[in-house]
Amino acid sequence: MYFRYHNRVKPYLISWTRNITKTARIIAKPNLSAAAYKPEFVERHVYEEWERRGLFKAENFSDKPTFSMVLPPPNVTGKLHLGHALASTVQDVIVRRKRARGHNVLWLPGTDHAGIATQSVVEKYLKNTRNLSRHDLGREKFNQEVWKWRDTHGKTITQQLRTLGCSLDWSRELFTMDQKHINAVNVAFMRLFQKGLMYRKKALVNWCNALKSTVSDIEVDNVQINGPMDIKLPGYADPVKFGLMYNFAYKLFESDGEVIVSTTMPETMLGDVAVAVHPEDPTYKHLRDKRIVHPFTNKVMPIIFDEFVDMDFGTGAVKITPAHSKVDYDVAKRHQLAMVQVIDEEGNMINSQEFDKLKRYDCRTRLVEKLNDMGLLRKVIPHKMTLPLCSRTNDIIDYLPKEQWFLSCSKLNEKAAKAVETGTLKIQPEKFVKNWLTWCKDDRDWCVSRQLWWGHRVPGYKCVSGSNVAWVAAPNLLAAKKLAAKYLNTMPDTIHAERDTDVLDTWFSSAIYPFSSVGWPGNYENDYRKFYPLDLLATGHDILGLWVHRMVILGLELTGSLPFDNVLLHGVICDNKGAKMSKSKGNVIDPVDVIHGISLDKLKRKTELMHLDGILSKNELEKTLQYQKSNFSNSQGIPECGVDALRFTLLSQDIKSHFVNFDVSMCHANKLFCNKIWQSVKYTHLLFGKLKGSEDTEIIYEDDMTFFDRWILSKLANMIAVVNKSMDVFDFHLATKALRTFMYNEFCDVYIEATKHDAEPENLKTGYAHAHTLSTVLNASLRCLSPFMVYLTHDLIPKIPQFEYSIIYNFQDENKKYYEFPQYDSFEKWQDTNLEKQVDKLLSTIYLIRQLKGFYGMSNKLRPIVYIQTANKVLRGDIERFKNLVTNLAKCDKIIFGEISDKNFVSGVLDKDTQVFVELAGKDIEVAVSDAREKLLKKVKKIEEHLSKMEEKILNPTYSASVPEWTQMIDRENLLSKREELKQLQRLVVDDVSKDTQVEK
Repeated sequence: MYFRYHNRVKPYLISWTRNITKTARIIAKPNLSAAAYKPEFVERHVYEEWERRGLFKAENFSDKPTFSMVLPPPNVTGKLHLGHALASTVQDVIVRRKRARGHNVLWLPGTDHAGIATQSVVEKYLKNTRNLSRHDLGREKFNQEVWKWRDTHGKTITQQLRTLGCSLDWSRELFTMDQKHINAVNVAFMRLFQKGLMYRKKALVNWCNALKSTVSDIEVDNVQINGPMDIKLPGYADPVKFGLMYNFAYKLFESDGEVIVSTTMPETMLGDVAVAVHPEDPTYKHLRDKRIVHPFTNKVMPIIFDEFVDMDFGTGAVKITPAHSKVDYDVAKRHQLAMVQVIDEEGNMINSQEFDKLKRYDCRTRLVEKLNDMGLLRKVIPHKMTLPLCSRTNDIIDYLPKEQWFLSCSKLNEKAAKAVETGTLKIQPEKFVKNWLTWCKDDRDWCVSRQLWWGHRVPGYKCVSGSNVAWVAAPNLLAAKKLAAKYLNTMPDTIHAERDTDVLDTWFSSAIYPFSSVGWPGNYENDYRKFYPLDLLATGHDILGLWVHRMVILGLELTGSLPFDNVLLHGVICDNKGAKMSKSKGNVIDPVDVIHGISLDKLKRKTELMHLDGILSKNELEKTLQYQKSNFSNSQGIPECGVDALRFTLLSQDIKSHFVNFDVSMCHANKLFCNKIWQSVKYTHLLFGKLKGSEDTEIIYEDDMTFFDRWILSKLANMIAVVNKSMDVFDFHLATKALRTFMYNEFCDVYIEATKHDAEPENLKTGYAHAHTLSTVLNASLRCLSPFMVYLTHDLIPKIPQFEYSIIYNFQDENKKYYEFPQYDSFEKWQDTNLEKQVDKLLSTIYLIRQLKGFYGMSNKLRPIVYIQTANKVLRGDIERFKNLVTNLAKCDKIIFGEISDKNFVSGVLDKDTQVFVELAGKDIEVAVSDAREKLLKKVKKIEEHLSKMEEKILNPTYSASVPEWTQMIDRENLLSKREELKQLQRLVVDDVSKDTQVEK
């Protein structure tokens, strides 16, 4: 998209008002010295040049229309993975096109301090290298170690983003632990406190014993197990068995009888405060107003009736443990039940009589034995269950009552919902609007405290005066005392104040990122005023609720406006079989390996080192090695593809789909596409070289453009229209498809092939017409391609040979930073739909010949005779006129029109007017036809059966209501694809020798 040398470009006409030009002097361009495209040479040192020239810097005082985005900040300790590559490429394509269309673009980079992830990495590092824990160092020295780690490793991902060609404004790069962002976080917290939205209370939280911290819902993986399973947990020498249902009895108080309850967590019964049954369950109607006795504490507990109970679960009676179950916590609030905590923050039992100080799951074993000894254990059976695992440590999440800071979300959610309902905030694709509104209906308050050492420390102070306590939010100790004095009705100097040791949830810091990153709350004169609100946020759909929603609620509350007007949600990256990429599946692909290539042996060694470094578990190692062996052994590893092929491949899938598949073989095919473009520019150099060597001067009129010149220019206009329309609505896969079809199939395979013999001295005028066409087509198509393939187009556009003035279109690039992005209006006059249809019919004939040859197993070395029977006079005239082109592209010997007497031919139907017959050269007709008929019938039958099942599924009355919208879209696309495949097969008419058998259409 960017110039390399301005002095090589000559002035262009500001506008074109004539349809005639004297063939002007050819502008000298450097030749392509390399024989073929080599990404390592094309990409070398280019990004440094872009940065040096300041091409990505937003201009504070420009009068251009603005366009602003922030890169969702990746973890500071992270490395580029394909998810990052997809997300950043999507955004880069958008901002590069915006710059090319005259916008002053701010695309702001930054990295996230990633509290839990970074602290965990540094703790492992200290343990492995110095056998130290953070507690050995203390908080201050530990945080110093984290900063050292960040200084050493924090630039890895930003350098990889540069490698990927991401055109970020690095002059504005920030880190979420920079002082200005710390200040913004503190101001946000304090303003929310002043509004009564930030408060402190005791409630049930997700507690990770291994981290010794609360964690957010996104950091909890709910894993289903289908039966008994031994799981190794941090802090336990032996595996712990899960997937069992324990039934035990509570005896009735002052009455005979018992109630048998079912639980998968028997140890929590030590904190039980009631037993619940469904009010309509006939089994337990006689127990109304009855009570039970706890066998270990001897406390009398009520039997409550509540509709939340599932009568079909276990015995239909469930124990209520409010301190260790989120469901039970809500039930206890409805029935005014006490909360008894029996598990502490170390994972040990408390308030539990003889079980005190036992580890939770050691207690489980002993307690079950005790219940059995007491005659209360009824049975233990296999059972499906869901385990909440910490995604950071794989420890089981405990639900503990803990005093924490919470943000009240009810009113904020109402505003966020209204913004989408009124269309003020637009979410694409629209299928996620339903998810948004569901999230906004969740009135649970947001727990923002974390018991970590690395992060933004809560600006909250516990202020004590005598027996009175008040929590306040303040910028410092003195301000806290002054504020607390109002609540405690005393003088500030009588108050003892201590700052909270907790840090804030990283998502809270991230939630203010869209406005803090451009200067809020202080820099109102420059970036904040000019670039906020942002124009677009692009991110993965999986964090719609956890990040996008929180940015919106805090943006509305703290700045009075939406942080962005539009949200683009892209899918989750998957492998070529549609499986989500994850370490547990072993199918993660490093984009750096795709860019540079890697042998299977090196890939194996790299994976084994990741295991030794603790990044992969033993099980993950084995799965990864197996995946690599089954997917990359044929090619002996991952072939070098280069950055441009990777970017183009990522956006060749529909990013709005729920999942975005990535296929290395497709990526390598796109590298070959890059080489095809490279060779087309080399070819154009050769043609211009011939013209430059001619002493003749030609006057070229628009009427001098040949049949195929006008056809490719019409196709060019159509491609430009599709690319612009598709990119406007973020349908990048349609844009890449249009570009690839045009450049590969139509321009390189057809146009160049059709015109390459027309530049000889006797065809000089035709040669000039082709030269104008080649130059314009390459200039326009590479500019359309430039947001996707940034390095190749940067290298090739300045090298495209051209005339000082073009008869077709003059690109006005002089004195501009960025190449002009083609618009349809500039090429509309060349659009000729009838001509396109005429050539398409000719090409369809060629493709049918090739399809028949392929179906009957004829190699391209065999050049059969082709008979064509057609009532289409235009088609016949075109085939005769371009017979050499047809025979070359169809790989056949000659084309004959008329009846055929020889039976050694097979045929296919082009349309109602045309049938094609291809000689079975080198084949036994009877065997070939028999084999082909069998193969065709099998294929047709298989597709028809598949179509029948798909149509039955889609027509099912419950389908539209029960199947997610994105799945329905995928199903519809598959249905259309299969119908087209069947249509193509039905073009083939399989004849036997006597021509009495056909596959019916």
